[in-house]
Amino acid sequence: MKNIFVDVIAHTNDPEEVCEAAGRNTYKPELPSQLFVNAKQDQNKTVLKNIVRMGHHSVIEHANFTIVFEGVSVFFEQFLIEFRLASYTAKSRRYVNYGESGYIMPAFTNNDSLKIKYIETMNYLFETYKYLVEQGVPVEDARFVLPYSFCSKIICTMNSRELIHFLWDAIYGRGKRYPEIKYIGEKLLKKLQGYAPNIFSNLENLERGVNEKESELNVLCNQYNIKNNFAEREEKVQLLYFTENPDERIASIALMNHTQLDKYTVESCIDDCKKEIIDIILRNKRQRELEHINFTFRINNITLSILTHISRHRMHCLLVPSFLEFGKSKNFVKPKTIYDNPGLVKIYEDAFEKSEHLYNLLRKEGINEEAVYSYLSGNLLDIITTMNGRELYHFLRLRCCLRAQWEVREIADLILRKIKEIAPLTFSKAGPSCFLYGFCPEGKNTCGKFEEVIDNYKNLNRELGIQ
Repeated sequence: MKNIFVDVIAHTNDPEEVCEAAGRNTYKPELPSQLFVNAKQDQNKTVLKNIVRMGHHSVIEHANFTIVFEGVSVFFEQFLIEFRLASYTAKSRRYVNYGESGYIMPAFTNNDSLKIKYIETMNYLFETYKYLVEQGVPVEDARFVLPYSFCSKIICTMNSRELIHFLWDAIYGRGKRYPEIKYIGEKLLKKLQGYAPNIFSNLENLERGVNEKESELNVLCNQYNIKNNFAEREEKVQLLYFTENPDERIASIALMNHTQLDKYTVESCIDDCKKEIIDIILRNKRQRELEHINFTFRINNITLSILTHISRHRMHCLLVPSFLEFGKSKNFVKPKTIYDNPGLVKIYEDAFEKSEHLYNLLRKEGINEEAVYSYLSGNLLDIITTMNGRELYHFLRLRCCLRAQWEVREIADLILRKIKEIAPLTFSKAGPSCFLYGFCPEGKNTCGKFEEVIDNYKNLNRELGIQ
């Protein structure tokens, strides 16, 4: 862990005074500007201390911190970005060559024989990555052989409330089982206590509840003889659940809100005008009505690399299975750029075999948590996510674009077809930015196939009978 660097590079000026003033503003008669002046003169921060102790943490959302993480593993990155109320910027793995990025040396490498095997495997995987790139394989496909130990660089901005959630989970919750995550949490906590001791003190008592869901579910599954299933599924995207009659729901809600009519009156006349109402909603920027319909998908056989792409979308409910049990499947992605070249296939598959051998060795030696560093970015797992209509428009606008990574674009196109079939009016305009807006926002990075792309999505609408 000696190469891990964590630091706060920017923060709200006078973070505790801002939060103290916000707390006083809820019940004191003075103007907020005066309350802030008073808070700067008061050394006790009594209101802030009481608010944090009682758990009324919305007040501490006014203090923001921008943090850099350097030399951390991509496994830590995935843990971090699951905290949704934050802003993240990580170095691109689609365009940047990671051949010299380095990798985490976990705690178990104080065992000489394991250390030699671990280093040998990591070096082999990085050499394979570099060889694939040299042979013309795009970086975004070569990265599938990178282990989950490889180092990432992240800039993150969180408010204090979300930081408390993250820190508690890293130090006392599910992250405590992973030495890297716990180490980073403790290191960051110490730095934050220097800026805002009244917010970040007594962390272990600020969160409530337990975080043993995985182990408790394992006990229950054993009790009822429910077995895990690691099978590679044929259907990439499954629509599990969705809001009933989504077109009618959106049009009715919009009309009820605009007219203040009752539900039954609106339902009696909505069929005649629902298309026009939805068209009005889609033409406007503030599309809050779309947030009232939800779609739950199971996305099967997704690579760990693309999991990161999907996790970055903040406004959806993402469930990722336990990495300990499902992150190291025997299944892996088979990109066309490699499998169209017979000379590269064995090299590529050997990387996964080598990784599997290290994983099995670690588990045999009783090393479970830190075996995650043997996972490869091309390993597959299944996830579940629920998005509302507005977030779906945003997700599809970015991920149906020809410049999106091919795997996530395939997922987006499958999602798009399914929701157009169910809500043809609501999602009539859904698709990449060029189809939605009528122009490409990518500037000089445009794919150069503007008319072709628009025609493809117009044809999809025609195929589904959407006017």
